[in-house]
Amino acid sequence: MAEESLLLNFVADEPSSSVNRVNSGGRWKDRMKEKKNQKRKAASSTSAKDHSPAATNSRKVQSRENVPASNESKRRKTAASPVSKQHSVAKPVKHDNTFVSSLFTGDSKEHLSSTTNAHDTEDENQSMFDTQNQDAPSNAPLSTTTFAGVQLDSQLASHLEEKMNITAPTNIQNSCLPALLNGEDKDAFIEAETGSGKTLAYLLPIIQRLVRLPPTKRSRTSGLFAVIVAPTRELCQQIYNVANNLTNNRLAHWIVSCNVIGGEKKKSEKSRIRKGVNILIGTPGRLADHIENTEVLDLSQVRWVVLDEGDRLMDMGFEETITKILSYLDSQNSLYPLGDSMPSRKVNVLCSATIKDTVKRLSQSALKDAMYLRSSSSSADENEDQKIRKSSAPAQLLQRYCVIPPKLRLVSLAAVLRSNLINNQKIIVFLSCADSVNFHFEAFRRKKAEIEVEQEEREDESKKTTSSTGNEEAVDTAYRLNEKAKVYRLHGSLSQQTRTKTLSQFCSEKDSSPRILLCTDVASRGLDLPNIDLVVQYDAPFSTDDYLHRIGRTARAGHNGAAIMFLLPKEVEYIDLLRANIKVNITEQPNGPSSILNSGFSVRGGPPAKSELEWQDRATEWQLELERMILDSPELKEVAKKAFSSYVRAYATHLSSERSIFNMRDLHLGHIAKSFALREAPGKMSNNNNKQKGTVAGARLKKKKDNSPAAIAAKMQQKAMEHYSIEHNIG
Repeated sequence: MAEESLLLNFVADEPSSSVNRVNSGGRWKDRMKEKKNQKRKAASSTSAKDHSPAATNSRKVQSRENVPASNESKRRKTAASPVSKQHSVAKPVKHDNTFVSSLFTGDSKEHLSSTTNAHDTEDENQSMFDTQNQDAPSNAPLSTTTFAGVQLDSQLASHLEEKMNITAPTNIQNSCLPALLNGEDKDAFIEAETGSGKTLAYLLPIIQRLVRLPPTKRSRTSGLFAVIVAPTRELCQQIYNVANNLTNNRLAHWIVSCNVIGGEKKKSEKSRIRKGVNILIGTPGRLADHIENTEVLDLSQVRWVVLDEGDRLMDMGFEETITKILSYLDSQNSLYPLGDSMPSRKVNVLCSATIKDTVKRLSQSALKDAMYLRSSSSSADENEDQKIRKSSAPAQLLQRYCVIPPKLRLVSLAAVLRSNLINNQKIIVFLSCADSVNFHFEAFRRKKAEIEVEQEEREDESKKTTSSTGNEEAVDTAYRLNEKAKVYRLHGSLSQQTRTKTLSQFCSEKDSSPRILLCTDVASRGLDLPNIDLVVQYDAPFSTDDYLHRIGRTARAGHNGAAIMFLLPKEVEYIDLLRANIKVNITEQPNGPSSILNSGFSVRGGPPAKSELEWQDRATEWQLELERMILDSPELKEVAKKAFSSYVRAYATHLSSERSIFNMRDLHLGHIAKSFALREAPGKMSNNNNKQKGTVAGARLKKKKDNSPAAIAAKMQQKAMEHYSIEHNIG
């Protein structure tokens, strides 16, 4: 009787509730809107309704605006159910109490071109990476001169041509070699664009003057004559390899180089120094350590000190360490005559691709009465004021940017990679932090569900064999992009052995397969990675100078190359900032993300998409497959959450002058989470209190103790240094 009374009361209050009941799910705003609509319908309705509980519970009413009454387009997503191509992909669905937001609605749809078709997109993407019609290369070897014309020894010139396939000097080498070989022994400031051959510009004069020593002094025990300082371990290793290649001949075989960097065993480095070295190459921290603690290191006969990538040395906070190294070298210097070929004084050389106030400050403290050396192609600008002169990118480099909503970032990156890997290209993707590199490495290499078990068995065997050595896995097949392609990762949190091995494998000419290198800015400076076809800046660089160095990994030594940068809609002003600070010829990608997505999801053996809805379906299917993998794998979910949090923290390290463009308050955290294949921001997924330390929401609730400009600047500098220390293992 109690149940019948309750039923009678229910019917009396809402006579038509069985038909127009309010859905308990969905947004509060939608439920209230529907409730008002139902009241209006109930007031005008006169037909009889069936009020039985069974009928009421069986009815499904849509809770979202603009969703059809039929439930055909609304699909429940489970890990086992495949994505049906017959249904629309623009409807939000629900899985495990989380809504799966569509990729192509709201703000995302505003940035999609409505005029894109398969034929147009194919042509546009062809022109995007077609570098044949670009300007003449500005960093190519000269055709009007030879190494003999710049006073280089004929045997060294023959060695360059036969063993290193270098037949002519570049512009900067044409300027530097005569100046550093003429015996004036002045300090030098070398400025040249990336990929122009600065390393050979200072190494060749050192090698040539060493091989002209008296025969009795041609030995590894004759003394340490040159010290070269570089900001990163990878750059030090590259300089070391170039020096070894230059001395691998009968003329200079006795010259011994030594590389001292963090991550290597100091005991083995001391052993090599004890046996005798002529050229010492190292990072500032490790080099200062050896100067202070290695007694067998004799610096009294040092004739050359080279500071490579001076702008990055200053940006990374090495100014104090550099000053200490230079002061110690000056105090220990007690030169004695070694012949006419050797400088009579210690010569300091500073190299940089950009000129900033910090570099000028370093040049004032390190150089005395220095020569200023630039590429001969810039001779027309010699009288230009250095304060307003802008650094430039190689003329033959094709540069594009694309404004992409945050929800479409991940599928757009996948589309760019998919569409270019079919041509066996080598691609570098720059990301803002190590955790983001790890996430995208896992996302691109993960196999499909049907062979996941086989992969886990293989990984278990791999862990057993590598657990004793502690090696991290940094290379795998990019199954979710192209099964013939390999994906590599590189960042400062990996061991030095893994970083060295990864670069070696990525640069290997024996492997002709398409390759992707996911990396942080640890690979943006000075590295000469051969035959890079495309540079993708998935996250905007932390400064305009970093942009120049990132794109400098391609279009090197006269080769063609292309670069594309992803920007969020509120970051478009960054293009104006780039143009104001450096010389760049950058244009927007025609048709924006539409052309990229259409091209990327119309390849792999299938026909081009016949309609906009078709490539949207394919892109959404790719995204949802990854989201289901994350839902089913707690380990992968944790990787994605860490990547999201690290991305937000890294976003705050942009320079204060760029804070109006890269403002954390403008980030839509839910959409950013979508770009990491998360269906909700980690702060919500963890179900922790918003005030708990470590969550993004909790960080917003913290009170600012000091809002003065000096305090803010100090805090930003601290964040930047923390980021650099993680990526480059400072100290």
